[in-house]
Amino acid sequence: MFSRVTERIARAYSWVMIVLMGTAIAVLVPMMFLVAGDVIGRYLLKQPIPAVFEINSHFLMVLVVFFPLAYVHRRKEHVFVTVFTERFPPRAKAALDTLSVVIGIIAFGLIGWHGLDVALVSTRVGDHIPGIIDVPVWISKWFVPIGAFALCIELLIDGTRHVEAVIRGESR
Repeated sequence: MFSRVTERIARAYSWVMIVLMGTAIAVLVPMMFLVAGDVIGRYLLKQPIPAVFEINSHFLMVLVVFFPLAYVHRRKEHVFVTVFTERFPPRAKAALDTLSVVIGIIAFGLIGWHGLDVALVSTRVGDHIPGIIDVPVWISKWFVPIGAFALCIELLIDGTRHVEAVIRGESR
């Protein structure tokens, strides 16, 4: 039914997920060095690196959390609890998977929608954290809707697969 179209879309969308995941991985390295440098500076040299906490917590951490969501879902590496569903028939499992995908789309769609609203306002006002180094947090406000909407697209792709499984009476 939709399988050929779904698989083509999934293949085309893979590069988006790889870019988002690669960006998150690439950000981990400077994040690690910033924290290590700040700890060394704070406790050995008695002079911390300015704005490390702000850069990590308001910028890098948001990216590391939200960008990989779609990739992790594609690889089925989120936590799944199957104690109750493992003995269900295949069609029932696929129906529950479809329901969970719909709930995920609604939840992350709302997160993305609100995040988009916050990002637009934050960008308009040039939101930043003042200090020795002004940290522009308006940029990081965009990471939430990007990651949430990327997950919604992946959930839509996965949802079409689950609907097909329900129709065929098999489990994915």
